[in-house]
Amino acid sequence: MSYRYKETALAQELRYRFRSFDAPDDRLYVGFDQGGIFMDSERLFDLRQLEAFAAVISTGSVTGAAKVIGKSQPVVSRLIQELESDLGFDLFTRYGRRITPTENGVSFYREVERLLDDARRTRLRAEDMSARRTESVEIVSTAAMASTIVPSALRILKERGNLPPNVTVRIQTSEAVIQSVASGAADIGIASMPLNHPGLEVQWIAEVSCVCVLPEDAPLARKETIDLTDLADWQLVTLLNPYRVLGRISAAIERVHLETPSVIRTNSSAAALQMVKAGLGAALLEPVSPIIQNIEGLAVRPLSVHIPYLWGVVTPVGVPGSPVMPLLIQAMADASKVGLPGYRERDVRDLEAILKNIHDFDADGEDKPGQGAA
Repeated sequence: MSYRYKETALAQELRYRFRSFDAPDDRLYVGFDQGGIFMDSERLFDLRQLEAFAAVISTGSVTGAAKVIGKSQPVVSRLIQELESDLGFDLFTRYGRRITPTENGVSFYREVERLLDDARRTRLRAEDMSARRTESVEIVSTAAMASTIVPSALRILKERGNLPPNVTVRIQTSEAVIQSVASGAADIGIASMPLNHPGLEVQWIAEVSCVCVLPEDAPLARKETIDLTDLADWQLVTLLNPYRVLGRISAAIERVHLETPSVIRTNSSAAALQMVKAGLGAALLEPVSPIIQNIEGLAVRPLSVHIPYLWGVVTPVGVPGSPVMPLLIQAMADASKVGLPGYRERDVRDLEAILKNIHDFDADGEDKPGQGAA
């Protein structure tokens, strides 16, 4: 049976996603039949084609793709050729038996990856609804949280007998976490603040103080508390995004007129910790990663100035959550109570004030009079 709709939301999304490709801009008539998505009376996408294409990209060859998806090499080649014919542009450049993705192929793969993820997630949801149960949860998280708070929260759920059989944890940037949850592509997200989007409901917010991470055998590590001016002769290692915690760290450094020999910036707390372990300098970081990971050979010390780091848990607004969702939210809160410096939970009712002041704090890093810390 085929169900057909004219210019549905899916059709509009497909038109938007693929508007930059060199393909006909026909009006989309979308329906589903044997796993296919239709344009006019012909098939535009078939999940088997998309799976074959994704497998070729991932393995780097038709032969490898055939082994991964359990089909013969001629079948995979035919699916790719049919997909290219439907799209109207080449996905691969052929060099004898070797193939490499075209520019359009690389761009298309990013969208196919999302569509296949959505298809997998929809399948799991359908199975849950059919069995009247909650068996799958999709979590999106920053790398720092995915390697610290999220595993601890899932362990807590398991110990309490509430862990769903199917859990997906996808690592994304904070900005991507916001978009994934707001669009409904994920059930729950955890990321650093700010988390402001009309499609989000902020469930919980925590605040801690940034820390200094040093080689354990460094003389400076003997101090219980580190002043920023103590780092004048050190190469600094810190985080990359200027619109989040790095902006606060940079402001604190500027206030004490600290000048260091050089700075290494990275978008990964884990990478920053390994750089310190390799003897490349001292790191100014959020405390979640260094304290929970507790890497041997590193000393974690509080700073004499409070540089706030805030993160929160978000869910899609207006979407009824599964019974496990409140339990997961509480587990994430419980997993965060691990002796982090300056830890405190913030009232979500103060979200507007927190967002307003998140890039504006006084010289001591404390709340301004009459305002919440950010």
